[in-house]
Amino acid sequence: MKYVLLFSIVFFNLFGFSQEPNKAVVEVNKMNVVYRGVSNPLTLSMPGTVSFEASAPGLKKIDDYGNYVMNPGSGLTVDIELRGKLPNGEIVTAIKTLRIKDISKPVGSINGLGCGEKCLLNLKKEELREAKIDGYIKDYLVDLDIRVVSFSIKLPNDSIVKFVGDTINDSNYNMIDKLKQGYEISIIDIKWTIFGTTSTYKLRPLQPIKIRLLN
Repeated sequence: MKYVLLFSIVFFNLFGFSQEPNKAVVEVNKMNVVYRGVSNPLTLSMPGTVSFEASAPGLKKIDDYGNYVMNPGSGLTVDIELRGKLPNGEIVTAIKTLRIKDISKPVGSINGLGCGEKCLLNLKKEELREAKIDGYIKDYLVDLDIRVVSFSIKLPNDSIVKFVGDTINDSNYNMIDKLKQGYEISIIDIKWTIFGTTSTYKLRPLQPIKIRLLN
């Protein structure tokens, strides 16, 4: 009987208290930091508690399953405070600190090709017909829906043609088709936005796209 009682006590201690109730868990989805200017997905939890609340500047609750988004403001770090309720009614608290970083300078791309303003793309003129202008942020692991709303093309004679939207349409492609092989053009002044976010962050301009015409 003593052995059974002893085993029961050990079993209860190992499994009944295996979690630290005041230890908060913060999972930063797809990255190790939060970025300024975009909505950062977070998953928060406090093992051992029956309920908890989280608060921090720019933190917004999405659902009852621990999913949040954060739009951090100024500074280099942000503290997330979690307050949890244990089964016996006791309140426990924990603080998690995350780093804040600015997103790197975005790069313009054409049909998915782009390497920054110091790079020169070699493209056939036909590849520019109905070509889509887009952009991306290097080394940034969050999926962003980047939308280009306007851009301009600088021709070899320094004249500039403006476009609305994200595509080189047929009517403006004709001027490119008339250019000779080896001529260089630049896609500049690319205006863009991040679709689906309410952030007020002032977006940096997309780096221009420099192109050498092959034929």
